Amino acid sequence: YPDGIAVSTFAEHQIPSPSPGREGKYVATSQVLLPSQSVLQGSELICKVQHSKGNSDVRVPPPVVLDLPPNVTLFMPPRDGFSGTSKRTSRLICQATDFSPREISVSWFREGKRLVSGFITEDVEASMSNPGTFSVNSMLTITESDWFSQTVYTCQVEHRGMVIEKNVSSQCNPSPSPGIEAFAIPPSFSDIFLNKSAKLTCLVTGLVTYDSLRISWTRQGEKAVDSQIIDSTILPNGTFSATCVASVCVEDWESGDRFTCTVTHLDLPSPLKRSIFKPTEVHKHMPSVYVLPPAREQLSLRESASITCLVKGFSPPDVFVQWLKKGEQEPLSPDNYVTSAPVPEPNSPGYYFVHSVLTVSEKDWSAGATYTCVVGHEALPHLVTERTVDKSTGKPTLYNVSLVMSDTASTCY
Repeated sequence: YPDGIAVSTFAEHQIPSPSPGREGKYVATSQVLLPSQSVLQGSELICKVQHSKGNSDVRVPPPVVLDLPPNVTLFMPPRDGFSGTSKRTSRLICQATDFSPREISVSWFREGKRLVSGFITEDVEASMSNPGTFSVNSMLTITESDWFSQTVYTCQVEHRGMVIEKNVSSQCNPSPSPGIEAFAIPPSFSDIFLNKSAKLTCLVTGLVTYDSLRISWTRQGEKAVDSQIIDSTILPNGTFSATCVASVCVEDWESGDRFTCTVTHLDLPSPLKRSIFKPTEVHKHMPSVYVLPPAREQLSLRESASITCLVKGFSPPDVFVQWLKKGEQEPLSPDNYVTSAPVPEPNSPGYYFVHSVLTVSEKDWSAGATYTCVVGHEALPHLVTERTVDKSTGKPTLYNVSLVMSDTASTCY
């Protein structure tokens, strides 16, 4: 029996009375609510557990913002920025900011040919102005003669399968437009699994007008891919954004081929190109799934019941969670549950966890309704697994997978 248990996080928190677990043991859960600013500033919490059988401290690192693409800027040297005796030199600076996670690579090209020396890429650093994100600088040394002969240099940044290229020469500005930018967004695992197609999205922002806007997708830089503009939105600053989507075969996406979004507009001196591909060498680890029934204290209020699905230890971080109710054909509406974004495991670098909380009526739970947490991840043997729980069992059980797929799933030949 858990006599005298106490939990402290050095912050306001709530801890219900311990509830019975397995084999005569008990479970207690403490929750703490933090203002978003504290999380973004990287505040670390310490969960201190005190019990007559022993004490324990667990450090809980703050969650990090995941899958943020980098903003890439290329800085040119001024006209008088070259120095030296024999060969006058200066530097091009390629800066990538506000990205997460921190893994990133920067490459340089001269007239389309990759450079293997002559540049220095600094260590990736945490951003001070945007907590939870990172930045990196890479400096390429160039000669005055090459620069003013209008040699074209390219900075290529690769981040989580996204490729961003910035070209610059002495005859052009590295920023091709006062505000137009393009972002290539890869497909999610849930879209691939449920719809049997890979949806590539190209988001264009900073448009003053839609006139002359053209967006297209190509595969490996040559073969055109069918696409359509599906969304146009006016932004608070008076500019517009446009979204162009291309649906390709799952096999084509998973082959590792490069898909490129090309944007043309009268306000652009040259086309904007953004490329993405699925990395082929990615560490994969299947998740462990646990379903926790509602706490007795919550059920005693006779209002609602919260069922928690904990998904741990998976990699890569792309995962989806759905809930089913026995006797219903369709999955439950996302309005009935909240699923967190993937967060790195505190003591397991490279692994992630999420939790999903389904809220149902206390009446349905007490009447014996059965609920199932369905988890999809590319490392699972059948790409999906599930755990089911109801009042009578009080613990999760395994059932056969039965998901409703899209009726419009693509067929590839």
